[in-house]
Amino acid sequence: MSLLGNTGTIDRAMETAIREAIPDAQDVDIRANGNHFTVRVVAASFEGRSMIQKHRMVLSAISPFMAGDNAPVHAIDQLVCELPSEEA
Repeated sequence: MSLLGNTGTIDRAMETAIREAIPDAQDVDIRANGNHFTVRVVAASFEGRSMIQKHRMVLSAISPFMAGDNAPVHAIDQLVCELPSEEA
């Protein structure tokens, strides 16, 4: 089974995976530069969690895209996890 599913692109597949893992995500923004990515997620479920806990929530959702020798995602260069009240 392909990681892409019906989305066609890695960034859209990653967004789908994040939204499935964090259903209250209000905004998911993924930017690609080759196989390096910047990810920004805004979700109320981050309330009361440490930065490490927030990052783990997102990274666990996208870990299949970083697994194996031929993984489509080589690196997450920046990961921003915000509450809706923190959104710029």
